[in-house]
Amino acid sequence: MTCQEPAKSASSRPMSGQNRFAPPTSGQQTIKRGDLLRQLQRAGLRRLTTIVAPAGYGKTSLAAQWYELLKEEGVSLCWASLDAEHMDQATFLLALIDALEPLLAEDGGDAGNLPASALLSVLATRLRKLEGPVIVFLDDYHFAQTDATEALMAKILADPSLSHVKLVLVTRSPPRFPLSALRLSGEFKQFGIAELGFSDSEAREFFAGKGIHLTEEQVGSFNRRTEGWAVALQMVSLLVSEADEGYSILASFDGGSADMGSYLSEQVFEHLPEDIRLFLIETAALPAFNRGLLEAVLEGGARAGLIERLNQHALPVTLLAGPGNWMRYHPVFNAFLKETASRRGVDAKRTLNRAARWFEAQGDIERAVQHALLADDANLAARIVETAGGWRRIYATTRGGATLFQALSGRAAEIDLGRFPLATLGLAIFCAKAAQLDAANHYIAIAERAVAADETLAKDLRVVRILMALYMDRWTSAADLSALEDDLQRPDGVELIHRALALNMLSYNFLIRSELDRALHYGQLAIRAFRDGGADFGAMHLYTHVGQASFLSGDCASAISAYDQLIREAQTNIGPGSDLDAVGQVLKAELLSIRGDTEAAAETLGWALPHLERHDTWFDLLAAGFMAEQRILRMRGDHLAAHAAMDRVRAVARRRGFDRLIRLVDGERALLLLASGDLAQAIRHAEANGFGAQAGASDRANALSIHLRGVTPSLFWTRAYLALGEPSKARDVFNRLITRQAQRPHTLRAIELELIEIGLLTAEGRADLAATRLSDLVLTMPLADYRTLLHLEHAVRLADLRVLADHPAVADITRKRLESLLVIADEAQQASAGEDMSGFTSRERKVMELLSAGLSNKEIGRALKLSDNTIKFHLRNIFAKLNVSTRTAAVSVARDKGILSR
Repeated sequence: MTCQEPAKSASSRPMSGQNRFAPPTSGQQTIKRGDLLRQLQRAGLRRLTTIVAPAGYGKTSLAAQWYELLKEEGVSLCWASLDAEHMDQATFLLALIDALEPLLAEDGGDAGNLPASALLSVLATRLRKLEGPVIVFLDDYHFAQTDATEALMAKILADPSLSHVKLVLVTRSPPRFPLSALRLSGEFKQFGIAELGFSDSEAREFFAGKGIHLTEEQVGSFNRRTEGWAVALQMVSLLVSEADEGYSILASFDGGSADMGSYLSEQVFEHLPEDIRLFLIETAALPAFNRGLLEAVLEGGARAGLIERLNQHALPVTLLAGPGNWMRYHPVFNAFLKETASRRGVDAKRTLNRAARWFEAQGDIERAVQHALLADDANLAARIVETAGGWRRIYATTRGGATLFQALSGRAAEIDLGRFPLATLGLAIFCAKAAQLDAANHYIAIAERAVAADETLAKDLRVVRILMALYMDRWTSAADLSALEDDLQRPDGVELIHRALALNMLSYNFLIRSELDRALHYGQLAIRAFRDGGADFGAMHLYTHVGQASFLSGDCASAISAYDQLIREAQTNIGPGSDLDAVGQVLKAELLSIRGDTEAAAETLGWALPHLERHDTWFDLLAAGFMAEQRILRMRGDHLAAHAAMDRVRAVARRRGFDRLIRLVDGERALLLLASGDLAQAIRHAEANGFGAQAGASDRANALSIHLRGVTPSLFWTRAYLALGEPSKARDVFNRLITRQAQRPHTLRAIELELIEIGLLTAEGRADLAATRLSDLVLTMPLADYRTLLHLEHAVRLADLRVLADHPAVADITRKRLESLLVIADEAQQASAGEDMSGFTSRERKVMELLSAGLSNKEIGRALKLSDNTIKFHLRNIFAKLNVSTRTAAVSVARDKGILSR
C-alpha cells in the first residue's frame, strides 16, 4: 500500500481470480493514516460509509488500512474491486456473492446462470446467514455506478433484515441513490477531499521514508500548496529522487509540470466529455465560481449549468464553506487547466474582466478588484474602487478595506491616477498608515492636481489632508478645522462615511488642543455616523479619541470602558494581535500605569508597544506607550532600563519623522537624570536639546493645552531650580507658566501642577498653605486613578507629603485617604531599595536564573505564572541592561558580572 492511490482504469484491473477480493498490496512505502483511521474508528460502523475523492487522493490505500485494522479486531470482512464490467447488474451481484465465499461455512454453489432478481435474493440469503456485523468494501465503485446498480444498492440498504451489513464505498463520485433516511438515522458517514489530504507530518514522513533530504519547512510549504494531494507528493518524490534538485523541483511543481500534466491529462482530462473539457478550460482563470458568476462570464444559463455535472466526473473540485455554493479547482489541477487553456488560445483576460464587472454589480468590491487585476486591467480596478467611494472603502467595512489599496498600490504604475482622485486619496491614506509618508505625499499631490476647481472633490481632499496631518505629525490650523465644520453644515452635506471621518478628525484635533468636551461630543457623533454607514472599522478608531478625552478629563472608568470596547471589537472583527488591538492595549496600559497597576500595565504593554512601533500608528499612541513604559520602569527604580527604552523609542521617532516624539523623549530623559540625582547632567542635556532656560519664555513650547504628555521647558526648570535649592527662581518660572496658559489644563496636568505648587510652598517654608493645598487636592481630584503621580513627582517628596498629612490643617479623613494612596508609593520604594546593586529587579533575576537553566520563554512563563508577553518584556529589559542581543550572551555576561552563579 502506497501513499498514493494508483492510477486505475477498467482495463488495468484484474478480471478474475482472488486478487479482486482482497485489498491491493504493494512493496512500496506505506504511510499509516493514523489520524484518519482514528476518525473512522470514532465514526463507528455505519450502514453506509463512503470515501469519495478524485484520482490520486489515496482512497484505496486508506480503505485497505482500515480493512486490516478491522481484520485485527476480528470483524467479518469482504472486499471486491470493481471495474467497468460490473455496470451490468448480474455481474455486479456475482462479484458481491463471490466476495462473501470466504465468510461462509459451506460452498454456496454456482449462481452464475441466474437472472439479476434471483441473484439479489441469493445475495440477501447468504448475508442473512452471517452473524453481524459484516463489512463489505467495494473499491472503485464509480466504475460500476449506473442507475441499475444504484437501485440494487438502495434495495440492500433498505432491507431491515440486512441491518448487520455495513457497506464501504471507495469511489470517485458519490452515490446517487437516496441517502436522507440514512442521514437522519445517523447511519451515513462520508470522507472526502478535505479529510483525505495529507497532513504536513504525514508528508514529512513520506519524504523521509524515501531517503529524500528536504527541510520540514520545504515539505510543509509544498504540502500546503498542493493541499495534501497524495499523487502530487508521489510525483514529486520520484522527480526529486531522479534529479537531486529537491527544493527547486518543489518550488516549481504544479499542474503545468510535464509529468503532472501528463498524469492529469491521461487519468482525468481526456476521459471527460468534450463539453465538460471546454467548460473546464474556459473557467480555469477564475479563482472560484458559482452558478451566478458562470452565467455572466459564459453568456448563458445552459453552459453555466454544466457546473451541476462536475460532481459526476469525480473531478478535484472543492466546495467552499459559506453561502452561495462557491467552488474552486484544486491548485495543481487548476494549473494544468490554465496551461491547457493557454495552449488552446482561450482568452482568460476576457473571462476575468467579465467576472470583475459581475462582482462589482453584486457589491463585492474586493473580488471585483481582484479579478480586474488578474485580467491585467489596473485601470478597471481603480475605476471600480473610485465608483465604490474611493478612500471611503478603507473605513466602510467591519475589517477595513486596506487590502484593496494594498493591491492597487502594487500596480499603481499602470494606473492613470489623475482619472481616479478618490482612489488616489485612498492610496495616500494606505501609505500613511504603513508609515510610507513620502509615497502618501506623492499621492496627495496627484489628487490635488486632479481635483482642481471641483468643490465636491475639494471637500474630500480637505478631510484626507487633515487625516494626513495626524499621521505626519503636523498641526492642523484652526482655519482648516473651521472649513471642515462648514462642510458638515452645508445644505448639500457630505456622504455618510465622509461625514464620519470629518467628525473623527474634529474629535482628534480638539482632543490634542485639550478641548475635551468638544472632543467627546464629536467623537460620539462620529461613532454613530460610522455605525450608520456600516463602517465598524472606522467606528473602532473613535474609541481611541473618546477614551483619551475621558482619561485626561479625570473619568478613568469611561476611558477603560472605551479601551476595552476597542480591544473587544478589534479582536472579534479583525483578530487578536491586530493594529487596533495593539492601539487599545497601549492606551489601556497608560491608564493602568498611572493608576499604579504596573504589573498589569507591563504585561499589556509587552507586545503591544513594539507592535505599534513597527505598524500603523500616530504620535499620540506612541507617546502614551512611551510614558506608560517610563512610569513602569521608574516605579521599579530601574533607571538603566528606562534610559534603554528611551534610546529605542527615539530611534523609532527618527525613523517615522515624529519630531514631537523626539522632543518628548529628550524632555523625559532630562527629568530622569534629575530624578537620579545627576543634576548637572540633567541641565546639560536640557540645554542641548531645546529645554534650556531661555525656552521658558516661549508660550507655545509651554502651552500645556497642546502638550498633553511629558515635560515642558518651564516645568523642567521649576523642578531643576527646586533641586538646586533656589525656590525663588523656581517660583518665578512656575508663576510665569501658570499665568500664560490660555485655558485650564486637563486633569493629569492639574494634579501635576498642584503637586509642584505644594513642593514650592514646602520649599518656601509655607507649610500651612502647603497642607491646605494638599487637603484640597486629595478631596477634589480623583487621585486613586492617578496615584503614580504622587510617587514620580519629585518636586515634592513622599516624606514631605507625610509630614504635611499630619499637619493640623488636614482633616483626619483626608489624612487617612492620603495614607491609603501612598501605600503603592511605599511599596515601590521598598522594592527599589531591595534591588541588587546591579540594577536588576528580583523578577528579572528569577527570569535570568531560569534562562541560564536552558528554559524556553513558555517554560519560564509557566514557572513564574506569567504570560509570554511579560517574559518578553523582562528579557528586553535584561538585554538592554547587559548590552547584549541574544539569550546565550545574556547568560554569559550575567555570569561574568557575578549576577548569576557559574
